[in-house]
Formats: sequence, C-alpha cells, structure tokens
Amino acid sequence: MTRGRQQWQRGQETLQAVLAVAFILLPVLFGIVELGGLIHIWIGEQAAAAIGARVAGERGEDDAVVRDRIRTELVAAGLDPKHVQVSVTPTYVRWGQPITVQVVSHRHLAIPFLFTRDVTLASRYVGRGEVNH
Repeated sequence: MTRGRQQWQRGQETLQAVLAVAFILLPVLFGIVELGGLIHIWIGEQAAAAIGARVAGERGEDDAVVRDRIRTELVAAGLDPKHVQVSVTPTYVRWGQPITVQVVSHRHLAIPFLFTRDVTLASRYVGRGEVNH
C-alpha cells in the first residue's frame, strides 16, 4: 500500500469510529440516563404511596394530614407534587377495611436518534384501617 492510501484508510476508520459512537453508543448512554431518571421518579412515587397508605390506615380516612404527608414524601424524593395525581379510595374506612393510595405521573421519555414517548408511572399501595370510628 502506498503512504497516501494508508492515510486515507486511517481517516476512514476514524470516521467510522466517530459515526459508531454518535449513532450507537450515545443513544445507549442517553437511554441509560433516561431510564435511571424514570426509576428514580418511580421509587419516589412508591415511597409516597406507601407512606400515604400507612397514614391513611392510621387515620381511617383521606384528609389533609394524609395529603400533606404524601406531598412531603414527594418533595423529599425531589419530585414536584404539582405534576403528580394522588387518589385515595375509599375516603373513609373502619377497622380492617382496605384503603388504597395511588400516585400517578406522566413523563416524557426522549432518547436521541431512537424515539420519544410519553410514559405513565403509577404506584399503588393498600393500607388497612386501624381505627374504629
């Protein structure tokens, strides 16, 4: 091979490596980061739903104390309570009856060069009434 052809081939190999990194490895890296963020949000919602179900069971109803505790747990996880929907059903229970807390949020997942999609994250916990009204 001549010297000019060897330099051309090295340049071509460099270009192939750059394209491989740009179109294969970067989307994988961004996908890992995006998935990690979604898992962080989901774990925060799980914690908020769990503590909400426990407090709702202790109080036997859905009231401001329950909502405030859920909000506090969401903020502690770094989540904005304004972007999360919380439902507690039923609103009033007796001893041993189930009370369900569901926390739902809608997020946008975007991975460059691959896809963008809206994702719904939902967490649900069931507590038992611990009071006899």
